Amino acid sequence: MYKHKGVTIVELLGSIIIFSIASTIIALTVSFVLNANKQIMENGQANTAGTLLIRNIENDVNDLFITRYDYIENESLILYSDYEFMFDELSNDIQRVDFDVPLQTSIMFADGQLFLNNEIYALSTFTIHETSKIEMVSSTQFIITIVLASEDNIYTFKTSIKING
Repeated sequence: MYKHKGVTIVELLGSIIIFSIASTIIALTVSFVLNANKQIMENGQANTAGTLLIRNIENDVNDLFITRYDYIENESLILYSDYEFMFDELSNDIQRVDFDVPLQTSIMFADGQLFLNNEIYALSTFTIHETSKIEMVSSTQFIITIVLASEDNIYTFKTSIKING
């Protein structure tokens, strides 16, 4: 009987094939995990940016007692407050306070940018998609749709504005 020392070419090829298959499976798994992690990070950033943007708009609007507005379909909305009601501690009554210059909040989409109170709202990671719009639902209600775009995805955020005056 002949005892061989070492490995045969068949055993060597078999182990190379098994190692190659295992390496390919590991590489595909790592690639999938990295891509999924990138997508999760982008979704989180989009949700943070969109929620903050909507919250800023809602806060600006809630600071006004809206008495009138100017609206250009899908492009801009300017909200005015000609007066507000304030509690007077001396008379223990609610008084109407008229403004010489009305308070205002403006929201405008132009050239792929969002302007809040005539200032560009800066977004570092995303751009404002062309489908962002301001819709008039009724004479006392508007829906603002903001669509954030990344290289691969779009993210939609909405808020409703009701006119009290």
